[in-house]
Amino acid sequence: MRRRFYSIGMAVGLAGAMGLVGAAPAAAAASTPEAACGAGYKVLESRTVGFDKSTKKPAGRVSLLYNASNGYNCVVTMHINGYVGFGSTTEAGILVEGGSWKRDKGDYSYYAGPVYAYAANKCVKYTGGIEYVDNGIFWDSYTSGFGRCG
Repeated sequence: MRRRFYSIGMAVGLAGAMGLVGAAPAAAAASTPEAACGAGYKVLESRTVGFDKSTKKPAGRVSLLYNASNGYNCVVTMHINGYVGFGSTTEAGILVEGGSWKRDKGDYSYYAGPVYAYAANKCVKYTGGIEYVDNGIFWDSYTSGFGRCG
């Protein structure tokens, strides 16, 4: 009986360890907007959000990406500078002209998104925001106008 518990314990322990090892490369790979959105996506434009006056650096960057091979846009808001690994409300979203907003908003430590939308031959609007600390807790966001029509 003891041996069975030991074997089960070892199997559970190994599975847990392998899960943690498997998660590390994914987190490292998603350190850029291209890695978060996936193969074939290229950044069209980016804007910084959440300027921290004490560090004189922005807390986040919202990026709009496009994959020419499949016609999809992707939006991701990455934590940057001292905010990487710091849990805060973060948002990414996209609106295809004539459609409705697709958003991802939550308490994240690395990035919000990726949010995808098929937009071949249509214009898009994108948004991203981050909660940051600067003598208090503040929210800053960026929302583009319609553009990147294609």
